[in-house]
Amino acid sequence: MNANRQLIGRARFGPTLRAQNGASLIVALVMLLLISLLAVGGMQGSILQERMASNSQDQAISFQSAETALRQGEDDLMDTDTPNVRQTAWLADPLPSPWAWDGNNPAASGTGDAGGQVNAEPVFHQARLVDVCSFDPTQPCFERFTVTSRAQGGSDQAISVLQTTVLLPPE
Repeated sequence: MNANRQLIGRARFGPTLRAQNGASLIVALVMLLLISLLAVGGMQGSILQERMASNSQDQAISFQSAETALRQGEDDLMDTDTPNVRQTAWLADPLPSPWAWDGNNPAASGTGDAGGQVNAEPVFHQARLVDVCSFDPTQPCFERFTVTSRAQGGSDQAISVLQTTVLLPPE
């Protein structure tokens, strides 16, 4: 009768402990592998987000520097106290492309450098386009100028080119 109890007890509680040796080690190693894969994936996602944030900041610095140079070019045209600004812009040809810079009009030092974070000082280019006249011959014609600015961000890869048109009353 004792033998029957032992058989019933073994059948009821499953295999002996000797048959389970090493199974917990394999389960623990598989869990460790899964946790490691999740950690590596999380690190790659964090690195990608850091790069995207850095590029976004670099582009914002570039845009703000270009906008500062553009405003300076506009102010130079509209400033009536500065002699020969219109004549200089009259002689300048429009830029054939945004990459053809003469470098003759760098923005004033410190205006577009965003606290020293730019790779190169921003520049602007002024060019006279045409006169804009009304149909009424008694009305004066306005002069139309274009101002184009170019700036780099913290790296030479982030470049912003902005352009605006300025209408000035006749002198």
